[in-house]
Amino acid sequence: MAKTALVLGGGGLVGMAYHAGALKALHDARLRPAGADVIVGTSAGAIIASYLAAGWEGDDFYEYAHGRHRDVHKDPDDQQEVVRQLFAPLWETPVQRAQRSIGSLFAIASSRGFWRGGRRGQVPHGALRRAFPSGLYSTERTRQRLNEDLPREWPRENLFICAADLYSGEPAPFGKEGAPKAPLPDAVLASTAIPGLFPPVKIGDRHYVDGGIVSATSLSLAVEEGCDVILCVAPLGYRGEGGLLAADPRIWPAMVSRQLFARTLRREVREAREKGCEVLVIRPWLEELAALGVNAMRHFDRSAITDAACGGARRVLDDHRHHPVIEAFKRSDKKEKTG
Repeated sequence: MAKTALVLGGGGLVGMAYHAGALKALHDARLRPAGADVIVGTSAGAIIASYLAAGWEGDDFYEYAHGRHRDVHKDPDDQQEVVRQLFAPLWETPVQRAQRSIGSLFAIASSRGFWRGGRRGQVPHGALRRAFPSGLYSTERTRQRLNEDLPREWPRENLFICAADLYSGEPAPFGKEGAPKAPLPDAVLASTAIPGLFPPVKIGDRHYVDGGIVSATSLSLAVEEGCDVILCVAPLGYRGEGGLLAADPRIWPAMVSRQLFARTLRREVREAREKGCEVLVIRPWLEELAALGVNAMRHFDRSAITDAACGGARRVLDDHRHHPVIEAFKRSDKKEKTG
């Protein structure tokens, strides 16, 4: 029997809204992606993957995005307070902001291998790092919410939460054999620590940041785990079909901002298929890009983004209704129900 994988990519708050729509479409198609043998989550996808593994269903995310979920604060002012706390600044004075801005540039350079001639692992001296701490916004509210919602023990095997080592730039797939040990909430927080925006997360004696600096989806990890049927949701990719739509200037900025991610995704999908894997990717159609926009950390229109993603994902599923990946996930659904 085929070994299935669900791969959930990054994309900030917009990416989380996109996942909510895609998972709603899968749920309505009577597919249960949580029944995959392997679940891989990166950045925003790490949050979605962890909640799926902890028991959320596909339509729970959709209801949450629309403010109707049982875990959503009923008072709109409370919801706005949650968002304000998500971007609570770590500075109090202009000097502190400048210091953190410089430190954040160091973190970005280190994670991308640009420090000292591009050699990863070379970071500023400890005293310099203390003088210029990285991260502009606090993650304490996010840490608190993750600890409230998620178990510290991993709820299932073969759940991989992908971060990256700040100092080496190497991937850190938490949950994988041989990877660093971490409570699930800490691993998720590390996977979402966007370099420059949020502080790195210390686990053991190492510091970790958003796994998206290595790959926005970490699809290759599913291949390494021997999965031959892969369903990938990639908010930062886009479908190139419908050529004339690319002439619409409203979507140019979103296309440009996604070029690197889309190119990496195409390479990973091609390499997986060359190894005999069946891969189906749910990613935005060109006409969806106008709704998704460039700012991945928007929050005020998440319901509109979720609805657009749901419609686009339904279109993908309809176009590929007999795809081997769809058939395999129908079997994984039956396996989960009868297991």
